[in-house]
Amino acid sequence: MDLSVLMGSSNRPAPESTKAQFADPSSSLLPVPPSWQARPRSGAKPAREMPSPVRSARAFTLIEVMIGIAILAIVLAIPRSARNSVQGLTLEADSRRALRNARMNLDELRRRDFDRLPPELLTVAPDGTVSPSQPHVVPGSLELRTLDGQPPRPGARVVADYRFCLPERGEAHTVPSQPPHRVELVQAPVRELLGAFLAAGETLQPISASLSEDRKALVLPASMAGRVVVADYLGDGPGAEAWGSFLSADLRPTDQPTAFKLLHLQWNGGEPGAHLTLLRVRR
Repeated sequence: MDLSVLMGSSNRPAPESTKAQFADPSSSLLPVPPSWQARPRSGAKPAREMPSPVRSARAFTLIEVMIGIAILAIVLAIPRSARNSVQGLTLEADSRRALRNARMNLDELRRRDFDRLPPELLTVAPDGTVSPSQPHVVPGSLELRTLDGQPPRPGARVVADYRFCLPERGEAHTVPSQPPHRVELVQAPVRELLGAFLAAGETLQPISASLSEDRKALVLPASMAGRVVVADYLGDGPGAEAWGSFLSADLRPTDQPTAFKLLHLQWNGGEPGAHLTLLRVRR
């Protein structure tokens, strides 16, 4: 028997429609079996999704904004607090220095002659001038008045009211260990250097020193390096001023010379200034 007859169309070519169905598995004419569909291999990682180029912007919450403002305020307040602290320390140091110098100048006024402190009795020179006993009279502060009420004239006795400057005393500095061995003075430029001293314990030993060319610093020898020196001088800067007035027996101000004087001492070395008074009695 012919096997080709039994097998029928086994050797017959497939119709074109059937080829098309097998060529296109997605054809709706013949569904593709699930077993034919592509499946990921075992252990293969799924493909990552590409990030979207457009993302929604996240807004700050009220708490976050308040925290940011608080941190910013703290950061801005730190320099101001430090500046105020430095200014406070500087003001305190100036106040201590003012009081220290005022007390020292007050002690100096106690030691000076009563009759040589303003106001004082003077005799007018033939050229019509007077010579106050105290040096460093403040310019424009001298006023003369006669005891008889007449204008000042040569040979007349007059009461001289004036202000005079007191020197800066006891200004201490540490001499630099490296050259130049000089210390800057507070009330510079200096009009007159009264003395320089080496602080040795509780005593002061006179030493040789000179002023710099600009008269703003004290120049010391190399042997003074690292030592503490004290300067007494009269500076052009604002310092201590003294003046006075006569008092009657009941301690009231009077224009007539008496045995009582009320002396005023004001140290104008910056803010705040110290104003002290001293009652002197002729002995």
